[in-house]
Amino acid sequence: MPGPGRYTTKTRAKRIELHYFKQLYPFRRWKLMLSIAVPAVAAACLLVLAALGDQRVYNSGPVSTSHAMFDVQCAECHTNAGPQPGKAEAASNGYWLRVSDRACQKCHDGAVHHDTQLYTPTCASCHVEHKGRVALALMSNQHCVQCHRDLKTKDPATVFQKDIKAFPATHPEFAVNVAEGGRVLRVRLDDKPRLKDTAEVKLNHRVHLKPGLKGVDELKSQRGARGLIDTPKGLQLSCTFCHQPDGPQQYMQPISYVKHCADCHPLGFDAEKFPGAVAPHDKPVIVHAFLRTKYLESPQGEKPAGEKAGADKGEKKAEEEDQPRRRLGPREESTEEEQPRARIGGRKAEPEEKPGPKGVKEAEQFLFENKQGCKYCHTLNARDKDKLPEVAATAIPPRWLPHSRFDHGAHRPLACAECHKATQSTETTDVLMPQLASCRECHRGTTAGARSECVECHRYHDPAKARDLNGPLTIRQLVTGVSAPPPAAPAATGK
Repeated sequence: MPGPGRYTTKTRAKRIELHYFKQLYPFRRWKLMLSIAVPAVAAACLLVLAALGDQRVYNSGPVSTSHAMFDVQCAECHTNAGPQPGKAEAASNGYWLRVSDRACQKCHDGAVHHDTQLYTPTCASCHVEHKGRVALALMSNQHCVQCHRDLKTKDPATVFQKDIKAFPATHPEFAVNVAEGGRVLRVRLDDKPRLKDTAEVKLNHRVHLKPGLKGVDELKSQRGARGLIDTPKGLQLSCTFCHQPDGPQQYMQPISYVKHCADCHPLGFDAEKFPGAVAPHDKPVIVHAFLRTKYLESPQGEKPAGEKAGADKGEKKAEEEDQPRRRLGPREESTEEEQPRARIGGRKAEPEEKPGPKGVKEAEQFLFENKQGCKYCHTLNARDKDKLPEVAATAIPPRWLPHSRFDHGAHRPLACAECHKATQSTETTDVLMPQLASCRECHRGTTAGARSECVECHRYHDPAKARDLNGPLTIRQLVTGVSAPPPAAPAATGK
């Protein structure tokens, strides 16, 4: 026991102020004041901004690049979904409301994916905003496989792959449209017995891609080197000489005879009488009209039908006297053999006997029935004696893969023959579309390969049902979101 008067812990504890925390020292005083004032000021600012309708402080982040003009206009997208059965429509728009399909469809048509679909997701469930300056169309595969991993449709007979989870693993072989017996069938590229190009045109790709073809040197001098390849064996046509891309370089323009074929395959018909003249690449009736006009207007042209084969000497002499004589130059000599006879009163002199076609019928026979004429590329029906033949429609498919999209411009580092085996094709029936294995070499679905998401090739909305380019909005409605004022009522006339 300590002696009396000694300093102990008990006496030391009595010196401590037990209510020190209740006293407001300067630091505690300001801490308390700021803890109350700052939230109060923030709450007041929110109330003022809400009263003014300014909702920028609620923004969850920057919107996509396409919607940058609406960056701080929340009410453009966060709007009422419309009147609901049994519910009153809210009067306010803004951040607190969900993005409705009606808000999206004000600018976008949002056509359905397929008529047989059972489930239609909302726009905002796939196109998620406030993720930065991104493209809303670049969605992950999970949005697609939520239906396609176990596809169910209204029509059980609809032919679609029932289980697709990813492109490299479970995607089926590509299918193309093939015309057969008046129907359009979907045929897989690995179904060789049924895979045939039924276009009514004859073409050998391998022959056209050989170096040193006759006439290619003249093409370079006339049209330049574009589309031509200089090889040790001579000039060679490249695929892009005939297959030329459109403006965005996504798809190839249709083949044109005038642009791609006429230089090497001219439709000459009478080299003796009309050297260098070619018939138009058109319907037989147009070709017939061209030939008839050509021969009728020719100085050595044939007589029109119904006219006698010859005229008496008196008529010929009168025609020669009525014919105006051409003024000759100082060095010209007028010989009857060198000067062709001009048309006289609708009649012509007798044509000279020359080899080759001698008239319209012979020229038509040369074009329509000769294997080096129209039949060289086209299919013609059996020609009747007094009727013109009919040329079968070529029916070249404009799109082989109508359910997908492709961008040739993005693939321009690759040679065409890497995907389209044209150098091995000798038959017109060959379908030269690349199979799935070619695409998988680059689009592997890994971090090292090219993108392999579904949206790289497919689009959800059906483009055939897209809205017309003439939109429903005015500039004021698009920029401010304010509806256009109603038209003014006509003024009363007092009558």
